Amino acid sequence: MGRRRNQTAMPLVRRRDGRPYVPFSRTISRRLGLRRLVITGRQAGRVVGLMLLLGLTWVLVDFFVNYAFFVYDADIRGNHLLSAQAIYEASGIDGYSIFWIQPEEVEKKLEAVPYIRKATVRCRLPNQVEITVQERKPIILWRMKNRALWVDEEGKAMKPLRDLPDLIRVEDENGDAATASGDMDPEITLGIQQVRRLLPEVNLFYYNRSHGLQFVAPGGVQVYLGDGRDMAYKVRVMDAILHKVKAEGHTVHLVDVRYKDEPYVR
Repeated sequence: MGRRRNQTAMPLVRRRDGRPYVPFSRTISRRLGLRRLVITGRQAGRVVGLMLLLGLTWVLVDFFVNYAFFVYDADIRGNHLLSAQAIYEASGIDGYSIFWIQPEEVEKKLEAVPYIRKATVRCRLPNQVEITVQERKPIILWRMKNRALWVDEEGKAMKPLRDLPDLIRVEDENGDAATASGDMDPEITLGIQQVRRLLPEVNLFYYNRSHGLQFVAPGGVQVYLGDGRDMAYKVRVMDAILHKVKAEGHTVHLVDVRYKDEPYVR
């Protein structure tokens, strides 16, 4: 036979008349139904919270699916070479909710376009997008055997979109001035600009691996400049040689300053 566990009974407090004593607060709670009210209030709070959650969920879903927040055009600014439609298509935002568009990612996508140096994207509710671009400025028309490219001041090459006046022409039949990425070597690009500033009348250059950058000076003198380095010094040396030859009454057909400290004249 198992042992019964000892249970300590709570002492029963009685009144003087012998009736059990019940705390006043418990009596009032029973009479007024406060306990039931508390339970009912808790349930009502849960219902209200659930309703608020459902309402917030509905609002969020409406934000993402409501066509009022979807983008179907953009305000394009700063473009001169590319059309606004071409920039908008390159952005990849057409038909997206404004809440799904990440401006930084759109900017990276636009700056991958060869004609765009920098892009800034701003979004505003409900579905407004502003795209401001800084386009590259072509300064060189680079002609090779089978194609021609625009080149900007940094050497970035891009397909010509139309005829542009006043571009510096560079004839490079074999594409020897190209880098591995297909752009023009930045040193050669810089060298061309330096020569052009010193000799603005020169608008046509040639380039090959053997003689580097070349042009024909006034009077029909062929000039070899080599790579794009030290162009200002090489032009001064060439100019001094031509003045000396002219003063002495000699005729010269070639000035080779590829090696700046050892010029060659023929």
